[in-house]
Amino acid sequence: MQTPPVSDGQPQAALRALLRAVPRRYRAPPLPPGLEAAVAAGTEATLAFTIDAARVAAERGTALPASHGEAFTIALAALIRRATTPDGGDPVFQAQVLQSRDEQVRDWVQIETSAAADARTLRTAVDAFAHPGKLRDMAEGVRRDALSRLHALVAAGEWRTLALEAESLVASLNENEATLRGSLRDLATHPALQRRIRAEAMAMLEPVQRYRALRARRVPPAGSDIALDQGRAAAREGAQAEHAAAAALRQVAAYLNELEGDQRGPYRVLRTLLTPRELSGGGDRSKEEWDAAIVQSVDGGLCDIVLLAEVKAAPAAVTSDMPRLLRGLARLAQADGDASFTFSSVDGAVRLRGRSLRALEPLGPSLPEPVIYLCPAPAESRPTLLGAAAKAVLLSEAASLAFACALADGATPLHASLMAVWDALPHELRLRATLNQYDTAHRARDAMLYTGDLIAAIEQTGTALPRQSAP
Repeated sequence: MQTPPVSDGQPQAALRALLRAVPRRYRAPPLPPGLEAAVAAGTEATLAFTIDAARVAAERGTALPASHGEAFTIALAALIRRATTPDGGDPVFQAQVLQSRDEQVRDWVQIETSAAADARTLRTAVDAFAHPGKLRDMAEGVRRDALSRLHALVAAGEWRTLALEAESLVASLNENEATLRGSLRDLATHPALQRRIRAEAMAMLEPVQRYRALRARRVPPAGSDIALDQGRAAAREGAQAEHAAAAALRQVAAYLNELEGDQRGPYRVLRTLLTPRELSGGGDRSKEEWDAAIVQSVDGGLCDIVLLAEVKAAPAAVTSDMPRLLRGLARLAQADGDASFTFSSVDGAVRLRGRSLRALEPLGPSLPEPVIYLCPAPAESRPTLLGAAAKAVLLSEAASLAFACALADGATPLHASLMAVWDALPHELRLRATLNQYDTAHRARDAMLYTGDLIAAIEQTGTALPRQSAP
């Protein structure tokens, strides 16, 4: 049973009315009315329509006509052909296909999975005897310079040179420096260093260079100037979106305070609330950091959440965020209604009553009314029916990669070979998000408000608000 609202007074009723009055400019476009219309609308419309039909059929326990599976495989084949086109295709998918076809690329990708861990291991090993703090007490000279050089090489990732200079330094040490000789010998022969050297050599192979070039067209190398610039730009956009959302919510809180008068405690905005440990998830990747909330002070320093807002810089981001958000809300709703829980936040710690957390319980796969998304970006001119994440998952399926490999080998594979993807859609856990992709996007976008629209609505509502008389 859904927990009753914490309060059903005038401000909460006004808040619900306000949220309902804000236009939903990010709503997902409707699916075609039938299979024939979907096919006429194109590849992505066909995939989105048939995938959602499979979802509905699975929920109802009914079977779909064979025509849906055939339309799906024809559309998926078209998506694969388009993705493998050299000009205008999908470079990340083309890199996946190359990895499937080339053993050298597979070996390099495998060895690169340990790159970050290997680098950390080697930095720790070198720090043990060549950290600048340890070298300060060593007399200046060739030995200190050589150790300092080793520290610089590991920081720069110059692995082959690191091994050569470590071996050279071993040969120069005398018998009285057995400890350092042992450390250097261990470094030169360390499996992590040997893997990094091998990876350096493999990176020069033509197929690996082609693979890396394809990946770099969409995903710049970690640590590169492009990647750093993109990261900084994304951080700025996120910070600006959160700043705008907090400003809008403060206007909402001021509106509620004016409605409330002196009858109850004030409403205020808190940013970046963290779920306390006793309510946090058990490794299920539930959301545990909440962008912003409006809380109302009640008796004894306790507060109730009256509105919870998640902030996204772009509307497309909500589809992948929604499942984590729902899991996080479900965990909050397990709170003891008679207890209170301390949440830390940018604006200070707050004790929230369990009953207000229970009121955030999801309505099945939908968000409860007191939970919204806020976004400062303009609505897309042509929102897609099939999200980028869903496309990537479909293309990554083994049958899809085999189809693409056959195309690359000059063969003409049949679209029926992709039926394995269609058959797996309703059942396989790895495809669950793809099966639900349109339904998830539809529900998430219904709960998403343009930050400017919320501000406009509160300003319009505020003009009609009777002012409190002076005492």
